[in-house]
Amino acid sequence: MLFYIAIAILIIPCTLFFPIKKIGKQNYKSLKGQNYIIACNHMSNMDPIMIDIIFNKKHRILAKKELYKNKFLSKCMDGLGAIRVDRGSADTFAIKKVFSAINKKQNIMIFPQGTRAKTVKIEDGTAKEGVAMFSIRTGTPVIPMMFDRKIKIFRRTKLYIGKPIYPDVTRKKDKDYLEEFSNLIIEKMNALIEENSVKKEKIKVSKKAIKQQEMA
Repeated sequence: MLFYIAIAILIIPCTLFFPIKKIGKQNYKSLKGQNYIIACNHMSNMDPIMIDIIFNKKHRILAKKELYKNKFLSKCMDGLGAIRVDRGSADTFAIKKVFSAINKKQNIMIFPQGTRAKTVKIEDGTAKEGVAMFSIRTGTPVIPMMFDRKIKIFRRTKLYIGKPIYPDVTRKKDKDYLEEFSNLIIEKMNALIEENSVKKEKIKVSKKAIKQQEMA
């Protein structure tokens, strides 16, 4: 209930102050109601809030335990369905809660880097294998998403949405597959930025060519 009250309060000011354009909505819709795991880059504290708002859907997110030091914030995080995690250890309790949420057909949002980054693309060695692990063990598809830049007030940001990535559950016990699938997820995420950068460049070149023809 708290989630929907919060969304109702925040949806208008947030969409006005932090305009975000979804690109690739058809990829998200192709799941047809199936639960999923979102894997997205992370550059701003607004990232999880805005994803919930623009999809108008609740996603269980992993929140670092340090955010729970404030009692008010702690209650808000719990009410919004966040899963507290200790990033400094192998938090088995948090892992079990994620598996429980997935088994209940709830949607999960995970930032593979585990913390905010300064770069748009995910650099080698900065991503953890949690997304791949949860996906492989439960057979849940992963939706790769990427913000094209850091969310800032009154600046339009694009959110690229890729095609769902399905794990090969027959390789669930294959130790090498965890790293392989994790690398695939990161590769697909970075590709969203690369592909759209190429498209932008082609559009610029095309516009420039048209102007030159008009001036000739």
